[in-house]
Amino acid sequence: MGLIESIRRFMYGRYGFDQFGRFLFILSLVFWALSGVFRFTPLRRVYFIFWALNTLIYIYAIYRILSKNLAKRTEENERYLHFRARFLPGWHKFRAERLNKDYFFKRCPKCDARLRLRRIRGKHNTKCPKCGTKFTVWVVFGSKS
Repeated sequence: MGLIESIRRFMYGRYGFDQFGRFLFILSLVFWALSGVFRFTPLRRVYFIFWALNTLIYIYAIYRILSKNLAKRTEENERYLHFRARFLPGWHKFRAERLNKDYFFKRCPKCDARLRLRRIRGKHNTKCPKCGTKFTVWVVFGSKS
């Protein structure tokens, strides 16, 4: 029996990794980095606080992954996702807009409508289809033609 099969059998019936677990691991890494920043400074107590927070969060994340109480871990993840959706509503849209190579998004100065414009380098005159306002848009990063 191989190592992968042994791990698979060990994890059977356990909760595993989810979005809240990923958030906890990232938070643990942030506290670990902050503790490293304050380690050799006169603020030794700050180092200890960040180190303790890092350790506690890391242990809790491992506990969640190995837990067999699936209902409670699912409820925790749902609460985290609800909290994240309430405080970061436009993150996915913002990220998709920034990664788009062909278009960029601009707001109309008069009616605040969101316009999708071609990403062609240079100065362009455009017209809002909603209110008819004409305005100039500068594109710095884009294709040449």
